[in-house]
Amino acid sequence: MNIILGAVVTISLVSFALTVFKDIGISMIFNLDAFLIVTGGTTLALFVGFPFGRVRNTIYDIIKAYSRRRDRDSVIKDILDVSKMYMKTNIRNLENKIKSIDDDFLRLGAKLLINNYAGHDIKNIMEREMTIRLVDRNFSQNLLKTIARLTPSFGLAGTVISLIKMFKHMESVDAIAPMMAVALMSTFYGVIISNLIMLPLCAKLKEQAIESELIMNITIEGILAINNLEHPLKIEERIRGCREEEIEYLTGIGNTVTAQHVSSQM
Repeated sequence: MNIILGAVVTISLVSFALTVFKDIGISMIFNLDAFLIVTGGTTLALFVGFPFGRVRNTIYDIIKAYSRRRDRDSVIKDILDVSKMYMKTNIRNLENKIKSIDDDFLRLGAKLLINNYAGHDIKNIMEREMTIRLVDRNFSQNLLKTIARLTPSFGLAGTVISLIKMFKHMESVDAIAPMMAVALMSTFYGVIISNLIMLPLCAKLKEQAIESELIMNITIEGILAINNLEHPLKIEERIRGCREEEIEYLTGIGNTVTAQHVSSQM
């Protein structure tokens, strides 16, 4: 699957690059003046609207989105390990287990268990923490959407500025040519940065936020079940749920029963 994905990405990138660079010089594509107009204006507007900490957190969220993330099965395994240790009241081993858990949200829940918090307090604390994290990721998405809106606008502004300079030097064709390049490339840069970089990054962060919300909900449910001293097998059944194969199997049985019922009445 990774080989197929890599081949598709490579072919798409090569096709896009060949289309862009065809019959156009490298010096025309990489126009410094046009690039500075778009990036400089966008950066200035960005820091007017957002604090530096928000920009830094967004960069961190982007890096985290493309790093290796824990999947659902690994989180469930850690929850069950915590459950078994908690049922045996083996607090020392549980404390050592907490140190080895990569998921800081699950670590929070396990620490609340060790400190003997009540079930409703555990739920309130973990749900509040989940809300804070989701809101933070929404802020990061909002910043990327803002950049996606700003870059085409500053690309258009670069085009207008270059056209004004062109009208000032209409008597010289040699002076008009580089200004025309800036006028066209600034709009090109704005559109490319917006649609090829920022909007896909925003979609990536949104996907990660949805996955994280699912895993955090599973974690909360698992921690509450552990606090209620439910058996690990029951906890696994509760938080794992039905897989697609099981749903399709059950759906097939239901359709068969329905068909037999209808045929018997006919």
